[in-house]
Amino acid sequence: MAHVQVLLLLVFAGVILSVPSPDQFVPGSYFFVFHESKSASAEERRTEFAKGKGDVRKILNNGGSIQNEFQFNDARGFLVPGSVTPAQLQALTREMGDRGTFEPNRKFNLRLPGKIEVLSAKPANGASGGPSAAATCTGKTCCGRTVSLSFNSNLDWLDGTRNSKYCSPGDDTTKMDVFMLDTGVDGSHPEFAGRVTSSEDCYSANVLPWTPNVDVEGHGTHTAGTVGSTSYGATPNVNIHAVKVLSDEGSGTDSTVICGFEKVKTWLNANSTRKAIVSMSLGYSGISKTVNTYVTSMVNTYGSRLVIVVAAGNDNVKACSATFACIDGVVAVGSTGATKTESSWSNYGSCVDVMAPGENILSTYLSNQTAYMSGTSMATPLVSGVLAQYWLQNPTLTGNAIRTSVSSASSALFTGGVSLKRVSRKPSGSPNKFIQYKCPFGGAC
Repeated sequence: MAHVQVLLLLVFAGVILSVPSPDQFVPGSYFFVFHESKSASAEERRTEFAKGKGDVRKILNNGGSIQNEFQFNDARGFLVPGSVTPAQLQALTREMGDRGTFEPNRKFNLRLPGKIEVLSAKPANGASGGPSAAATCTGKTCCGRTVSLSFNSNLDWLDGTRNSKYCSPGDDTTKMDVFMLDTGVDGSHPEFAGRVTSSEDCYSANVLPWTPNVDVEGHGTHTAGTVGSTSYGATPNVNIHAVKVLSDEGSGTDSTVICGFEKVKTWLNANSTRKAIVSMSLGYSGISKTVNTYVTSMVNTYGSRLVIVVAAGNDNVKACSATFACIDGVVAVGSTGATKTESSWSNYGSCVDVMAPGENILSTYLSNQTAYMSGTSMATPLVSGVLAQYWLQNPTLTGNAIRTSVSSASSALFTGGVSLKRVSRKPSGSPNKFIQYKCPFGGAC
C-alpha cells in the first residue's frame, strides 16, 4: 500500500480540493465529478455532461485531453490528464465550481511487509483420490478431491481444522468469473491450466515502466494463484480475467484503477446473465472522493451481479482512512498469521469485514515459479476465491446477498477464534470473523 499522504486544502470558488503531497499525485492531472441533480432527466444529464467536457476543453484551449469518462445513473465524471497549470485550475474551478468538483489524480505504490521468497522448485501437493461419497451433497458435487498439503498453507485453515488437508472444489462446467485488478497475470504458468481467459491493459505514461498485458512485478500472478491455481487456489474452477492497472514496479493511479473497473463494466454489459467478482489487492492511505463515488456507483448499478473484494491495507491504521477499504459496498479483508492472530501491520477497525491468512503465503510466481509473500494483498484473494465458490453453490443469490452474508453476525462463510489483541494496542475493533470453506458450507467434507 502507498505511504501515508500529507494533505493540503485548496479552495477555489467554493470548491474544496483534497490535494496530496506532490510525490503522491500525477502533476497537472485532475478528475472532475459532477454534482448530481435528481430532478434532471437522462437527456438533460447527457447534455450537461457533453457541455461540461466542451467547457473544460475551451478553458484549457486544447481541443481534447478528456479521458476516463464514466457515466452511471447516480454519478458522472472524467479525467483531465494533461498538465493543468495552477492558473488553469483556478479558471476551471471558477467556471465549473457550481457544476462539480475537481480532485487530483492520486498516485500510489504497492508496499508489502516482509521479503519475497522465490522458490525454483514447487513444493509437492498430493491429491488423495477423486471425489468421495462425502463430496456429494443434495445433488451437488461440492468437493472435487481432498488435497494433502505438504507445506504450511493458508488453505489448511479453510475447513476450520489444521490437519494438513483441505477440500478442493470440483471443476464444474459452470465457472465463476474473477477479475484481478493488479500488475497483470502470467497466464502461461502451468498452475492456471488455461484458466486465465482474458487480459486487459490500462496503460498510463504516469507510472512507468509498463509492459502491456504482461506481469513483470509478480504480485498479480501471486494473488491470482491464491484465487484459482490448481495447487494453491481456494477455487480452481474459476475463469481468471487479468486486468493490468499497476506498472511493472507496482505503481498505479486513480485513473488506472477506474480504467480497470471500466473494463469490468464493459464485460458485465456484454454478458448480462453472468456474475463477477473483482479482487483488488491494492490501495493507499487517504480518501479519494472520485474513487469513492465511482466504486459506490459501480456497486449500486451492478450489485446484483458483482462483488468487489479489497485489501484492508498494510499501514497499521484504521481501514476507514484507506482507499479502497473505506468504501461502502465492498468486502474489505484484514490479515492474520498462522495462529489466527491479527497481523501487526494489517489495517484494522470497523471498515474491515472479514479476516484471512496473509502471512508467508505460498502461491504462483513468475517464470513458472512459486513464492512466499505477505500482506493483506495475500489475504484478499483467498476471500475472493471462497466467495466465488460460495456463489457457484448458491447461484440464486445476488451479489448484494453475498455481501450481506459476509457482514451478518452469523454465517457459514466464517468462524470466530481470531485474536484481535496486539502488543502495540488494545483490541483493534476488527471483526472476529475468519474466512472458511466447508463442503457444503456449514458442514464437513
